[in-house]
Formats: sequence, C-alpha cells, structure tokens
Amino acid sequence: MLRRLAMDIGPLRTSRPFRNVFIARTVSVFGIGMLMVAVPVQVYDLTGSTVHVGAVSAAEGFALLAGFLWGGVLADAHDRRRLMLLARTAAGAGFALLTVNAFLPSPSAAALYVLAAWDGLATGVSVTALLAATPALVGPDKLVAAGALNALTVRLGSMLSPALGGLVVSAFGVGWNYAAAAAGTFGTLGLLTGLPPLRPGGQEPPGRPLKAIGAGFRFVASHRVVGSLMLLGLLFMVAGGIPVLMPAFATRSLDGGPATVGLLYAAPACGAVLASVTSGWAGSLRTPGRALLIASVGGFAALACLGLTRHPATAVAVLLVYGFVASIEEILRYGLIQSHTPDSHLGRVNALWAAQETGGGAVGALGAGALGRYLSPSTAIVVYGTVSAALALALAVTLTGLRTAILRPAEDTGPEDVRQEDTGPSLDAATGHSPEPEPSAGG
Repeated sequence: MLRRLAMDIGPLRTSRPFRNVFIARTVSVFGIGMLMVAVPVQVYDLTGSTVHVGAVSAAEGFALLAGFLWGGVLADAHDRRRLMLLARTAAGAGFALLTVNAFLPSPSAAALYVLAAWDGLATGVSVTALLAATPALVGPDKLVAAGALNALTVRLGSMLSPALGGLVVSAFGVGWNYAAAAAGTFGTLGLLTGLPPLRPGGQEPPGRPLKAIGAGFRFVASHRVVGSLMLLGLLFMVAGGIPVLMPAFATRSLDGGPATVGLLYAAPACGAVLASVTSGWAGSLRTPGRALLIASVGGFAALACLGLTRHPATAVAVLLVYGFVASIEEILRYGLIQSHTPDSHLGRVNALWAAQETGGGAVGALGAGALGRYLSPSTAIVVYGTVSAALALALAVTLTGLRTAILRPAEDTGPEDVRQEDTGPSLDAATGHSPEPEPSAGG
C-alpha cells in the first residue's frame, strides 16, 4: 500500500537526461523566486516608492509571459537542447549583471527594470523548452510521474525560494543573492550540455511567430482532449484569486490575525506537496481524464465549504484538502496534455500551459477583488467555489472526450524526432525507452 502511494521517482532513476533537465528546472524555479524577492527590496531601497516596486514587478511578470509564448514558438522550430543552453546562459548573464549593478557605489534603478525584464524573458524561454523536451526524455507511461515531480519542484520552489532569498538578502545583501542565482544558473549548463539533440518533430518549422502562435491556439481549440484540458485550466485560473480574500476572511470570519492569514496561505501549498509525494497511484489510473474531472469538482466544492467555516483549524484543514485535490488535478492534466500533444506542437502548447499557470493568480485576483467589494469575504468564497464547482460539473457532463481520455504516445513523436548525432548514442538508448507505434492524437 505504501509503495503504491509513494511518489514515482522512476523518471529520475532511469533517465539521466530527464534527471539533468529536472535539476536545471529546479534551479530555474529557485532562481526566479530569489529574483522576485531581491529586485523589489533593492528597488524600494533605491527609490522609496511602491509605485516603482510594482512597475518593476509588472515588467518582470509581462516579460516572463512573453518569454513563455516566444519560447513556445522557438521550441517548435529549433533544437530544444540548444535553446535551453542559450536561454540559461542569457539568464545567468542577467543575474551576473544584476550582481555587478548591486555592488556599484550607486546602483542604477533603470538597470533593474531592464535586467529584471531580461531575466523574466530568458527564464520564460528556458522553462518552455524544458517542458517541451520532457516527453522525449521519459516514456509515455511516466508522464504523470514526471508531472508530479515538476509540480513538487514548483510548489517547494514557491514556498522555499522567497524565504531563501530573504535570508540571503538579510544576511549578505542583494548583491550576494544575485550572485548565488547566477552561480546556480551557470552551474546547470554542464548538465544541459550532456543532453542529446532534441529536435522537434514535424516536417516543417512553425513559421512566423504570430502565425505560429495562432496555429498553436487553433490546435488547442480543435483538439477535444487538449482543448478541454485548457478550458478546465481556465477555471483554476479563476480560483487562483481566492488568496486575495484571505486577509479579510481571517479577520472578519475567523477572528484571526496575521498568523491565521499566514496559515491560510500556507495550507494549499502544503496540501499540494503532500499530493505530489503520495502520487504514485496516479500513473496507473485506467481513466485519468475521469479522475481529473472528479478532482476538479471536488476541489471547487472544498472551496465553497471554506466559506462556511468559522474556526481557523477547520479552514486550514479545508484548504489543505483543496491544495491536495487541486495538485492531483494539475498532475493528471499535465500528463494528459503532454501525451495528447504531437511533438511538433509541444513548445507552443506548453507555452500556453505555463502562461496559464503563471498568469492564473493575477487574472483570478481581479475577479476575487471585485466580488469581495460587494459581498462579505465568506459569502464571496462560497459563491466562488459553488459557481466553479457547477461549471466543472457541467464540463464533466459535456466533455465526453476528456472523461474517456487515457495516456497515450503523442501523434508524431517517433525515433526520428529525437535522435543523436554521430557523436553519441540515440536518445532511446540513453533513456532506455524503445519507440512504439503512434496512434492518432485525437481524443
């Protein structure tokens, strides 16, 4: 029983290329987390203005989203290993320049705007290329396990990297924070250099960027499994705004203070980490699409119940459950998206996935803030959760293709899509996976 629950770390154990990419992505997540702490701290020290702090953070956030979209086009047109190397080198250079600027007698605030955006753009390209490369590095039967490992990295990174960045800034200053991020980023280049070539599948490159992005949207809209998964992701984007209501909910409904707010913020992340480390069973589900829909409805129902709680311990427990169920949904959604997307579109689809995951909180925050203006926080949460659960249930009834979806090899992923040069063994030899016949990607 315990063996079935334990996280499947098979992709790390059996595939050295995936292990290298996983380490590089972990460093990338922690690097951007440390950047998100150090840059606002330094901007405020230099300007004393929260307007500048918000503007720099916005510049970095928009650049990150642009990096996702641009990286998706590049990842479907060029060797993904080379793209990772170039993007990580650019990100490391940005961290290094931030380090130099921080140690100047009079650091430049303008440089922080430029370099924060530069690192956001480079990180977006890098993360998209890393995600697009993953299905070629693990077998189709290990995509859910890879998704759980990636989810664990993101959750732990979001929890630990800001705290780590804050400690480094407090103890040594922002310059050493940037220096640590630069050293870690440059350190991943050796791992990525050892990867085999990862050329995208498909007979022709995607073409001009805007046209290529449009083609990616059309693929998502026309594919009944991938499109349904992205549609479901929109609901979780909306639910991502719930944290905006937590301070008011803790004060007015739970009679709590800052400590209560902190626990409410931490609970979903703790539930998500717990889900990741006990996700071994998820990869063996016969109908992961059905399980995903059940998890979606259950997660939103838990949110509705949150608004009815009046004790901090109960609220924390409900949020823990929500984080657990939402993480299971995310893991299954990742595996299904990767397995139903042909290799020729993996870059752009993963770009949309990453943009959706990153931008979800911001989009949801606007809706939650508006709702909280007219309703009490507890009522707003109940309405939020109930409406989302009802919409998820409606999707579960209507999306028959998703209900019956299973994990399958993507349409045009084959032995010729990821092959080695004459200088080394084939990727199949490196990963231990042999090519399989490719069925249609249709849901």
